[in-house]
This record gives sequence, C-alpha cells and structure tokens, in this order.
Amino acid sequence: MKGKYSSDSPFMVELENDADNILKGERVLNVNGSPMGNAMWNLIVTKRDLGGYLRGYKPHRYWKVSQVKKYFGITGSGEKLMANFMALYNDVMPEPEEAILVDSNSVKEE
Repeated sequence: MKGKYSSDSPFMVELENDADNILKGERVLNVNGSPMGNAMWNLIVTKRDLGGYLRGYKPHRYWKVSQVKKYFGITGSGEKLMANFMALYNDVMPEPEEAILVDSNSVKEE
C-alpha cells in the first residue's frame, strides 16, 4: 500500500480482523445481502463525512476530525487531509465489478 497513512492504525487492525471474521463465517454487517466488515463501513461513511467537513459542516454534534485522523492514521488539514484519506481509500477499497452500461441509443422502444 502507498500513501501518507499509518499501516498499523486502528483502522488497519480492524480491517484485518474483519477479513478474518468474514473468512471464518462469523457475524459481520450485512449490506445489501453481502457481508461487510465494520472497518469498510467506517471507510465509506468517513468519505462522506470528510467531504461535508471540507464544505463546512459537521456530520453530527460529537464528530471530531481528530478522531478520524487517529482511527485512520492520517495527518494534515483541509485538502491535504482529504488527499491522504483518499490515498488510503483508493488503496483499500476494492475496484467495482464491471458495471453494465446501457447506451440509451441502443435501447429500442416498443
């Protein structure tokens, strides 16, 4: 993995534990019928939250950017923080399966 984040952060530890739990068939989150670990859920939700934080709002009353930095092992402020987070996000998040694209010109109306 590359980027400016800690590879021994609480997020990375939880990510490894979640992967082991999924392989063992232990209880994990069920998202749209697929298993997902808490770490991946936190990654997705934090992407949304940091985007809002950069636009000037806090996701909820007790949300703190320092907790995000500590959990994910990232540093920086503003755009640099988001860049470091996105480096982690892009390294960890799996590529989506091939999307089925429909060309509106190829669809025949009946």
